[in-house]
Amino acid sequence: MPSDITFDKIYPDSRIKLPKQAEWQFTAYQNRIEEFKKEPIGFNKIVFLGNSIIEGGKDWNEKFGSSNIVNRGISGDMTSTMIERLKEIYHYKPLKVFLLIGINDVFDGVIPYKKNKTAKEVASNILKIADSIKYYSNGTEVFIHTLLPIDKEKFKSERGFYPKHNYPMEKQIIQINRNIIRKVKRSEYQIIDIFSLFVDENGKMTKGLSKDGLHLNEKGYELWVNHIKEYIIN
Repeated sequence: MPSDITFDKIYPDSRIKLPKQAEWQFTAYQNRIEEFKKEPIGFNKIVFLGNSIIEGGKDWNEKFGSSNIVNRGISGDMTSTMIERLKEIYHYKPLKVFLLIGINDVFDGVIPYKKNKTAKEVASNILKIADSIKYYSNGTEVFIHTLLPIDKEKFKSERGFYPKHNYPMEKQIIQINRNIIRKVKRSEYQIIDIFSLFVDENGKMTKGLSKDGLHLNEKGYELWVNHIKEYIIN
């Protein structure tokens, strides 16, 4: 990994549309980056880094009774677009990073399904993000979450659509998570298996924990917070 990174520009260029971004993702991404510029991470912080599920947690400090947690979630974010905004992490070198990313890579078909390949590719990208943070921000503890389960029927009824996949998305999530766990076991990162925390006996998101079968409601966030509280406090 190259060591010649400079921090003269720690945020992505707002004029450039990143590869594989849909128009709504581009807009959401740039809007959040502008917010980040106004309120930088700062030093000695804990960062929640991810997509809409992280962003939807809003004030994580309120949830944990803390004052040094920073929300760096962006709706629609993918592994490829997250990589483009990591310089802010490198620069401020957080105490801890809690990472949740990958669902949009398969949900939006960014990484099209290929037998025995898609799950490995998504998991590899997630580990690349963790490795990059560790390399440029040595000393930062990195916690990697598994992807959440999804309830296809509830999502369709609440959102009015569901992406067409030639292989069930529920199975893709399971395969990605298996690959994440397998890869993380061979690394120095802490795995947080929230899939097992939220999945029901049918392999779906447990009823009553989400707004639409994927994005969490307050009860879902409360379950998650209680599950990881020990990592925040210690």
